[in-house]
Amino acid sequence: MATTSAPSSTVGRESAASSASEPTAHLSIPFRCELCGLSESCDYRGRRPPFASKIELPEECYVMRDPFAPPPQAVPDKPASEHYLLLGADCHSCRRTVCKASECSFFYGATFCRQCSVQRVQEFPLEVRSKIKKQFS
Repeated sequence: MATTSAPSSTVGRESAASSASEPTAHLSIPFRCELCGLSESCDYRGRRPPFASKIELPEECYVMRDPFAPPPQAVPDKPASEHYLLLGADCHSCRRTVCKASECSFFYGATFCRQCSVQRVQEFPLEVRSKIKKQFS
């Protein structure tokens, strides 16, 4: 399988070359929403969190293991994909890091920060414009 080099913005992500049998050190990736200031350490930045099996996110996101859920092996009848929290992503337009709170970002195929959503509202389809205006009014 051919791989491409990862952009520098993915520094701190778990190595794709690590095998499942190889123990990996727990990486702590700092996340901070540039709008509301939410600050948290997350476990992964990317599209395929290794601890959420069979999940591929539509964009690179900041993801953490759910601290309120028991470890997946403690609840064998619950899929591992239910044991994670999506903290945020980088704005598709300006690359500002924002959380998924409705006051900070809007998702339409990609995450957009509040400012970019409002400034570029005319670039969205008509039915989406009203949602943006309602969400950020």
